[in-house]
Amino acid sequence: MPGANRGIGYETAKNLLLHSAKYHILLGSRSLSRGASAASDLQSTPGVLGTVTSLQLDITSDSSISDAFEFIKTTHGQPRHPGPQCRDLRLRANFTTILSTNVVSALVMTETFLPLLNNSKSLSTPRSPRIVFVSSSVGSLSQAADPNSKYYHPGANEYRASKAALNMLMVQYWVRLKGEGFLVHGSDPGLVATDFLDREQVKKRGAVEEWVGGERVASVVRGDRDADVGRVCENAVPWVHALRRQRAVMQLHDAAGLLYQMSDIAFNI
Repeated sequence: MPGANRGIGYETAKNLLLHSAKYHILLGSRSLSRGASAASDLQSTPGVLGTVTSLQLDITSDSSISDAFEFIKTTHGQPRHPGPQCRDLRLRANFTTILSTNVVSALVMTETFLPLLNNSKSLSTPRSPRIVFVSSSVGSLSQAADPNSKYYHPGANEYRASKAALNMLMVQYWVRLKGEGFLVHGSDPGLVATDFLDREQVKKRGAVEEWVGGERVASVVRGDRDADVGRVCENAVPWVHALRRQRAVMQLHDAAGLLYQMSDIAFNI
């Protein structure tokens, strides 16, 4: 239990130790001495039933996590897996890079340009400032937990976690700025075949062309989804706009035909 030498972690450990003798708490603490002191206090608590062992653990250090794993493996038997699941030293770096790109960078960009967006309200033709975060429904917690959802499957942890964080960021900006006249949305372009992926492989999984993804995001920017402000607009169907354009062309064609017929009638007369 990381960070259990004080605060909520400490109280959680105490609760379990008082509840049943079946609990043995491995109390992790950055400072081994503070952890040992907390473990001693817990073990001497009146009415305690369980047991506790302290160990040094700094969850921001991969080497500390590995050392804790080796200690627990040695003192508490062999785990199901032969080694810690975090042996890949690139895991932390990869996850940090994705979060930095998809979440932190979006935050910095938004905060930097907010003053300019706010100025748009004082233009000669005032307009509502609009912020659109390009997100993804794979970051939806409700859909990820729904067995009937197409997003109910493990994998792509880094990307999905980053989009879940971005969705929360979008909601927070909407709550913060809606009283100032801002329109804040998330837009999900869906699975799109881009240069970032193997185009042919993702097309087999139903990926759409880039122009389709672009239309989905553009529909939110244009204001077509303003009824869904403060939400992630999932796959705003581009064929609706294509159909409208097609109908407009057909109407022009019909009108031109009618004009031709009228001129022909007039000529015959």
